[in-house]
Amino acid sequence: MKKIYLIITTVISLMFGFSSCVDLDITPKSVLTAEDIYNENGIKAYMAGMYNHLPMEDYHYDVNSDGQGEGGGGGYYVGNGLSVWTYWNSTGEMVNRNNTGFVRHRTGYWNGGFKIIRQANTLISDLPNYPALAAQSVAWIAEAKFIRAYVYFQLAKRYGGLPKIFEPQVLTGNESDLWVARESHAATYDFILQDLDEAIAGMPEKSDAGRANKYVAAALKSRVALHAATTARYGSAKFQDWEVEGVLLQGIPQARANDYFKQAWDAAKLVESSGFYELHKGNANKADNYAEVWEKADANKESIWLRKFDFTMTVHSYNSMMCPPRMASEGGDRFNPTLDWVELFDGLPLNADGHFSAFDADGNYIVYDNCQQLWNNVEPRLYANLLIPGNLYKGGMKLDLRAGIFDESKDPAVDKFKKFTVDDGAAENNLNSSSMWNKTDYPKNPYRTLANGGEQLIIWSTQNSADQKDPYVRSDGVKIFKNGLDGPKINGTGGSNTITGFFGRKHLDITLSKGSTVHQTSTQPWIEIRYAEVVLNRAEAAIELFQSGETTYQGINMQQDAFNSINDLRNRAGANLLASPSDLSADPSYTNWAAPGPKGQGSFVEAPNRGIQIVRVERYKELAFESKIYWDLMRWFTFDTQIRNYRRRGLYSFMYSKGATVDDAGYPDGKYIYDAKSTEEGSGRVNFGAVNIYYETIPSAELKNNPLLQKNRNQ
Repeated sequence: MKKIYLIITTVISLMFGFSSCVDLDITPKSVLTAEDIYNENGIKAYMAGMYNHLPMEDYHYDVNSDGQGEGGGGGYYVGNGLSVWTYWNSTGEMVNRNNTGFVRHRTGYWNGGFKIIRQANTLISDLPNYPALAAQSVAWIAEAKFIRAYVYFQLAKRYGGLPKIFEPQVLTGNESDLWVARESHAATYDFILQDLDEAIAGMPEKSDAGRANKYVAAALKSRVALHAATTARYGSAKFQDWEVEGVLLQGIPQARANDYFKQAWDAAKLVESSGFYELHKGNANKADNYAEVWEKADANKESIWLRKFDFTMTVHSYNSMMCPPRMASEGGDRFNPTLDWVELFDGLPLNADGHFSAFDADGNYIVYDNCQQLWNNVEPRLYANLLIPGNLYKGGMKLDLRAGIFDESKDPAVDKFKKFTVDDGAAENNLNSSSMWNKTDYPKNPYRTLANGGEQLIIWSTQNSADQKDPYVRSDGVKIFKNGLDGPKINGTGGSNTITGFFGRKHLDITLSKGSTVHQTSTQPWIEIRYAEVVLNRAEAAIELFQSGETTYQGINMQQDAFNSINDLRNRAGANLLASPSDLSADPSYTNWAAPGPKGQGSFVEAPNRGIQIVRVERYKELAFESKIYWDLMRWFTFDTQIRNYRRRGLYSFMYSKGATVDDAGYPDGKYIYDAKSTEEGSGRVNFGAVNIYYETIPSAELKNNPLLQKNRNQ
């Protein structure tokens, strides 16, 4: 039993100091016997240790750290820091001034994963040896298989085929007994899905918050099977299959795709049939309702699987790092959604190409009565995903956003302007540069001072407006801060405000006061799986089946099923509903900017045809900032073409100082125009990179330790 003692001691020592979904009241010991573990409290603690180290890309995931140490590598288990947002930057969801390049997930996660697999294997192997626990062992073994499957999936989507290790390995004197070759890519997904099937069969229907049950396992199965299916359908066309000694290590035969899509659909249907989970629709106000998915994650039926945080175990820093800097005592400014993402939502003025275009019939900027009017008719889901200018947050702090103001000589009722920057997805336009202006209409840079020979059209600040020391003083003595108190920041100026013109809201606790918004005090849970993702998995599997010839499955028309699923989500979100199932067609997908093909809203998201594009756009809107879109682009194999020479774009508002009023707190209210263009900072082109990074190389130390472990391509 010596090997078991070592494993158990490791698990217990790692448990403490990490977030837990289960309350623990267990005194740690330096040495634990099997009798200490194989009882109800001991198993509870053992499970908690494994759950605490599951590789979730949550509030503690750090792409800038290898996370090495007892927890295991790959950016996981790095304490109370926060950098998961840097990896959201790479998909077009958001950007911030501190991290403007392309950032991959942290590579090298291997050893930490196999530690958890070993711990799960030990439990699965040993529990049958304790007859007194027989009544509970079936569920515990099933739960351990769920944990094993979750970890194997995180490894499979990084490396492809993996060694199948389902028994605790014990060194008997011959090291080669521990060497295990890799299974094929398909066989790896098959044994992960088998584990999940056995977990579904053996686990109870309900569980404590944070622990899995049969429907959590089914929800995860829908995710895993969908990843396998799209890898089979699209992977070989983008990334050449890698076969070693007859074993297909990277790549899944295309003939397997529909089998996996069916498994994804079946698993999603099982979750629906439970009746335990549903889209949250408890609030008649659809924007507030959508925000409650996160703000009341503990108390709604959309949350399927949470990772809990609290002051007794582990906290995080999401609130302080991600809110507007003026509203935090520490941190701030990391959460700037892009215009490319915002344009995916309904209700904003878009041109025929699907890009922001707020111009009247004469080609002049539309003048809006105030900073909120633009947002009055947007999709409530977008309204709940952003902090909206003019709204009050954090006990009465108004979000104050603008890039500059018109001198009071400009009258909004008289002085109209045509577009003065270029917005073509390629041009870089900095407001303090004369090189990129639309010279047909504005031969001189309208931001230059009169002394430099230009007309003083717009005034903007060279300082950080948040320090409230750089106002424009109107002739009547009224002071208006030029760039607002929250930006957007202009290239080359001081400050730490948004560079896109947007601040995100998802996951934030907007009720915290500024004084309470400090590092390592956030406790909101991470939602690892929610019901909306399951609905999206079902919709994607259904439309993929329909378009590949499986028009009917389980007696249900798959196009109709995908249509129903997407409209369920859109109805909850307050978005425009699809008119008919035929909208999910095999017509050509919309293409972005100068690429050949039809244009329209949603063209930022690449897809093989229009029906699949609609489903993918829905995923982009629904699952943004949840660490899901990155892996979607990986499994669709579109990362290298969608994020290729890509410039992020922002929305820059300008207020007419003439006629503007200022309230007692110093916030102005006036008429606005809006200009879309590349971001002031972070506007450099970014690329996913070469195709060979869809898969990681096997860590060199593992290849050295296990000579049977075949290398990956280009290694």
